[in-house]
Amino acid sequence: MAASCRPQTVFESSTVDIQHCPDCQMIHLTMGSITMRMSEHHFSQFAKDISRGLFEFNTDSVSQPGLRVMM
Repeated sequence: MAASCRPQTVFESSTVDIQHCPDCQMIHLTMGSITMRMSEHHFSQFAKDISRGLFEFNTDSVSQPGLRVMM
């Protein structure tokens, strides 16, 4: 995090904290002890990919009922 960063929380849950920093124009994504910083564009693409992956995972779980659905 840059010295001038003042990230503001966009969303927070028990598993994730998503912050946007207007100073560096980066998204700070914190999951437990892991923090990733990425551009706004990269975060948008990442969110789409996660959503698609979850859809595929859930679709696969329907055809394989032994798999546990995470939601």
